Amino acid sequence: MKLNQSRIEIASSVLAGLDILSPNEREPVLQAIDSLENFSLQSTLPSNIQKFTPSDIPIFYLLQATPSYRVIFEIDDQNKIKISHMFVKG
Repeated sequence: MKLNQSRIEIASSVLAGLDILSPNEREPVLQAIDSLENFSLQSTLPSNIQKFTPSDIPIFYLLQATPSYRVIFEIDDQNKIKISHMFVKG
């Protein structure tokens, strides 16, 4: 799967995490990340995305990539999506 690097930037630590997943785990996570290409702040949030607005750090979003995996991302001033973390739902 080819991600559009002009809009989505994935942190190297997330790429390392993706590398250790099995193909069956990795593919749906990559598909969920790729779906962010169509994400717009002007649209209603999809049911698998939550917005967090803490007072002490910038706004961020949580993507439920699969039932087990979550991805945290931000959107910068140029509308680029920066994926900073991936973790297993506890």
